[in-house]
This record gives sequence, structure tokens and C-alpha cells, in this order.
Amino acid sequence: MLTVVHFALLHEFGSNNGLGVAVSLDHIPFIPYYGIKDGFSIILILIVFFLFVIVMPDKLGHSDNFILANSLVTPAHIVPEWYFLPLYAILRSVTNKLLGIFLIACAILCILLFPIFCKGFIIRSTVFKPGYAVCA
Repeated sequence: MLTVVHFALLHEFGSNNGLGVAVSLDHIPFIPYYGIKDGFSIILILIVFFLFVIVMPDKLGHSDNFILANSLVTPAHIVPEWYFLPLYAILRSVTNKLLGIFLIACAILCILLFPIFCKGFIIRSTVFKPGYAVCA
């Protein structure tokens, strides 16, 4: 779904240049240039995805998942997946469960509202940043 939205936005607004300066002298058409490039990227990502899903599905799993289940013994340490580790750290740092859920909701809300608060920032290449002028 994100790929379709990306295609629609790229088709509507076009691609910008690396300097971040608006120049309308020469535009590259969306198809075939960006269409072939994005199609190749999608195919490459799908190949890697299906490689992990079909050929080696347990490669990214945790080793504790291969221990046989025993309903009489609680595991010594329950480890969440890597993408839940920040939320797990928030829950472990707070003793109150309701406060922990509230803090997790606040963290997710901050991530969702970040683009709205950063609309005024103009992202340009490092050519215009004074910190990189020393290195060049």
C-alpha cells in the first residue's frame, strides 16, 4: 500500500533534486525512468522477503523459541522481539501498569505527530549545512 501511495505522490509532484533547489528546466518523465527503478527495487525487496519467509523462516527468530514448552515452569527471562524492545523498556521502567500503557501510547503518538511538528523544516543536502563546510 505504501508503494502505491509513493507512486501516486511521485507521479503527482515529481522527484526533487539533491540540492533542494526548485528548478523547472528539465524534468525527467515518471515512466520509464522512475517506474523501472522503483519496479526493480520492489522486486529486489520481495526476493529478500520471500527468501526469509520460504527458505529460512527461523533465521530471525530468537533461540528461546526452540525450547520445548513446559506449562509447569516459567521461563527465566521472557525476551520480546527486537521491534518491541523500546516498548518493553518503557513497561519495565514503570511500576504502575496503567502508567506504562499511557507512556507507550504517548510514545506512539509522538512518532505519529512528528511529521506535523516538523513541517517548517526544509531538508536540503549537506552542501548548505555549515557543519559540513569545515570538512569540505
